[in-house]
Amino acid sequence: MSRISHSSHDFDGIRLHLTSGFGDAWLAEMWNQCVNGTTDRILRWQIPASDGQKEIAVYVKIYRKRPSHRLLKRVLPSRALQEGKGYLEFARRGIKTVPLIAWGEERRWGLWQQGVIVTEAINAKTVEEEYTVHNDPDLLVKTAQQLSRIHNIGLAHGDPLARNFLATAETPIPFDLPSWSHRTVKSQRQDLIRFLGSMWALTGNKKMTQTLLSCYREKMDDLPLNTEDLLCEAEEYSRKKQT
Repeated sequence: MSRISHSSHDFDGIRLHLTSGFGDAWLAEMWNQCVNGTTDRILRWQIPASDGQKEIAVYVKIYRKRPSHRLLKRVLPSRALQEGKGYLEFARRGIKTVPLIAWGEERRWGLWQQGVIVTEAINAKTVEEEYTVHNDPDLLVKTAQQLSRIHNIGLAHGDPLARNFLATAETPIPFDLPSWSHRTVKSQRQDLIRFLGSMWALTGNKKMTQTLLSCYREKMDDLPLNTEDLLCEAEEYSRKKQT
């Protein structure tokens, strides 16, 4: 197990957390350009070179308040903080993810305004993109096995769709973690339905989906539902996603 050490930095009502090994001079510039300077939700950016370090390509994911967000939701920790905590917990328990660099939020009068997650840009397609090009069933098997590892250490991804794993060498790595949680019967069930449903939609193949569930089960002692019910719910989830 490994822990990611980090420090906190405050400016203009904004608190950002920064993993070790990075200076903080670029944080305000990133916030001004990526959060205040655009309406994009996800964009690619370059951390400027400093102190002998080269430029680093990153993805900046921005959470913004919506009119539908009630007051209580804005008092509670934001999804940006939740996602940052997820990356830390996955790393602590030995699951490799996209490298987390910075995360945090802006608050005014105690109310959440905006949040951000900054991760290193990895040169890899998502599992969905890679499979669409090469139709490699082994990639899907490895993704199913990775999900079983996540569950075996007591965590749940929350949204383990094919597009939320990167097709990296050896083992697909998870990202997009704002909905992560500790594993319960409920969260394991939700993960499996979403995972199998996304794979069903991707391949259009029930037999392949059954194979992936079998590969998952090789590493797990139990399932939250029997196989038949899981596949029925996965099919329904897949159908809804395609409409």
